[in-house]
Amino acid sequence: MSENLALAALTFVVSFIYSSVGHGGASGYLALMSFFVIPHAQMATSALCLNLVVAGIAFWNFLRASYFSWRLVWPFILTSVPFAFVGGLIKVSLSVYSVLLAGVLLFAACRLILKFKQNAPETIRSPSFSLSLPIGGLIGTLSGMVGVGGGIFLSPLLILFHWASPKHAAGASA
Repeated sequence: MSENLALAALTFVVSFIYSSVGHGGASGYLALMSFFVIPHAQMATSALCLNLVVAGIAFWNFLRASYFSWRLVWPFILTSVPFAFVGGLIKVSLSVYSVLLAGVLLFAACRLILKFKQNAPETIRSPSFSLSLPIGGLIGTLSGMVGVGGGIFLSPLLILFHWASPKHAAGASA
């Protein structure tokens, strides 16, 4: 019982932190569940459900604060949603799933640890439609296979390529 309580408390902390930057927290939930030795078949589904709830709340808050731009997001959504479905249908072995999950968690950790130097505010420019479509498809496929939301991949790209401000990237990733 104490393990369940610890997992619930840590899940709450993860959801609070991730939602503050527009993420649902699936990578954090997956990391927690792997520490608590939850079977991998249950991890992806549980993380997805938690991710939808938390990202939905974050989205609502960023939308109300006018940090969501439909014009920025729709080309990514156009391919990421169907490809996430396809990625979810791809059956991978436990070893491949573990490698993919480790890669996603490592990517998330590096993204949180590394700070990119920003000397002066750069001009925000929209990504091209022809670039947004394949990026959205790749993000969707990987997200569907591992069971995380695509925001963990999208928001760093939006910021690094100066396609959105950090707050608008958070709104887009939610």
